[in-house]
Amino acid sequence: MRQLLLTSVIGAVALAASAHPIDFDKIKSWTGTGPNRAALAVTNDAAASDPKVYVWGFRWEDGEKTTGEDMFKAICANNDNLVLLTQTTGQYGSTVCGIGVGDADKLLENIYFDFEKALNYEFINFDYYHTNALFGQKEAPGDRTPQICAAAVEKARTSGSHFIQHPLDQPTYGYPAYDYDCWDMTDEGWKHGWWTSAWYSGYWSYWIITGHTTDWVYSGTGFTGRQLSDGCIDGWSFTMFDNPKVGGVGEGTPPSDNPAEYVYCEPKNDSEIVDIKIPDSEIEVYYTLNGVRISSESLVPGIYIVRRGQDVKKILIK
Repeated sequence: MRQLLLTSVIGAVALAASAHPIDFDKIKSWTGTGPNRAALAVTNDAAASDPKVYVWGFRWEDGEKTTGEDMFKAICANNDNLVLLTQTTGQYGSTVCGIGVGDADKLLENIYFDFEKALNYEFINFDYYHTNALFGQKEAPGDRTPQICAAAVEKARTSGSHFIQHPLDQPTYGYPAYDYDCWDMTDEGWKHGWWTSAWYSGYWSYWIITGHTTDWVYSGTGFTGRQLSDGCIDGWSFTMFDNPKVGGVGEGTPPSDNPAEYVYCEPKNDSEIVDIKIPDSEIEVYYTLNGVRISSESLVPGIYIVRRGQDVKKILIK
């Protein structure tokens, strides 16, 4: 995974930060309808050499109970410039594992799960071949892991949801994989935007503004339990650590308070002419055994994973 350039890394928790500069009247992309408004802000890296904060808007009707997770997923589905990787990790709901901004479909064509990297990543306690009873793991995906993960990425693209539901989760396996550092993107993907997914080498910190306050406050809960209120703002900010480590959650910096760094994202252009697509059930998609998508024109002798509709199999190219 190509890392963003850093100028420094913040290693202490800031409970509050400077006043935010978001102007709701400048938001261009709105998802949903209703009198209540909230904003979603995502910064590529709080300590990057060229940080940007990307902003989308969200609306809902009176009486509706909506969460930070509802807003994030709805905005992903209603736009073509935001990608999310999320995993159900336990009783408290879901974790934000990775975020990408750019051409969502192109990013999803190039995001993949690096299985070999995961097998050798020292901090991952999830066992892909045997159950880790110490952590409550009850099942193991085995050799099918790259196929399972590739199918989750493909579903996010073909369904138009633009969010990847991490399949190696707590409800299915008894213990979540926490292997977000291994969800990478090919060099081709970086031509269409950026993608950052991590847990041990870095982390997406969650910052909120509620009520009449104007300061970013570090969220003590995840976005599943975050109840939105009119005028609130959810901010996600990524910080890379000096070295991979356990227990990094709780460190990070809030989105910038510099108005010059804010980008009000354009809405999806529904009026554009879209090419007629072949049904997914008729398309064969090829992946390496590590889950990297590859063009059929680039195949060389070897073993590949092929997905056609809901059917997944391995083939040998001689």
